[in-house]
Amino acid sequence: MKSFKEEKCEIYLWGEEIKEPVPVIWCHIFSREEGEKIWQQITRPCVLAGVSGRDWNGDFSPWKAEKAFAKSTDFTGGAGEYLRYFEQELLPRAEQNLSFEVKDRGIVGYSMAGLFAVYAMYHSDKFNRIGTMSGSLWFDGWADYAMSHSMKAENPLIYISLGSREHKVRNVRMASVKVCTERLAAHWGKFCPVICESNPGGHFDDPEGRVARGISRLLAYGGKSPTECDVQPAKEIFKHIL
Repeated sequence: MKSFKEEKCEIYLWGEEIKEPVPVIWCHIFSREEGEKIWQQITRPCVLAGVSGRDWNGDFSPWKAEKAFAKSTDFTGGAGEYLRYFEQELLPRAEQNLSFEVKDRGIVGYSMAGLFAVYAMYHSDKFNRIGTMSGSLWFDGWADYAMSHSMKAENPLIYISLGSREHKVRNVRMASVKVCTERLAAHWGKFCPVICESNPGGHFDDPEGRVARGISRLLAYGGKSPTECDVQPAKEIFKHIL
């Protein structure tokens, strides 16, 4: 594993010693330890590029909104600015350490980082494997925005997972996560393959395992392009498991 520091963050590369071309999966994490746990559970060849140290309520929120918890901070809507910095500075800085030209790239994340992953799908053409694990798809206005705008990603393959009890919370905004996730999964399923899974438990249960499982599922299609994947329509899956 190789690591190096950038402005306000640290980047970790797991699998950077691989010589042949493999997918590079970008994932925003809280710590190196979290990244290690994810890496150890991925079942398919890839390079895992983890980024820690970012402001989750600032860098990953698409626009300003009130904080979700009393002891938290307001969402400052910095996703657009951060995505530009991420694409122009962090991504090329990290990938120049690899011995192959990157042609297959994904972005995944948990909670607010999962929201940022799908935000990137609408504003960047650099990622074709998108994973939102227990993603904050309840974020104010996001579902309506996503359903009324076009994706910039080319031939994306999307993975969505949600805990079976995530919507059973007192916070009204966060309680809408199931409805918002169902709406978006069905919408995205009209345009590209979508893999949907339900996990037992609430939002804070086994985040590393959920991320690793999602990455493994995104990688399971090997050399196939996302448009060739035989994936059941999202609305049919959610009907049975959520």
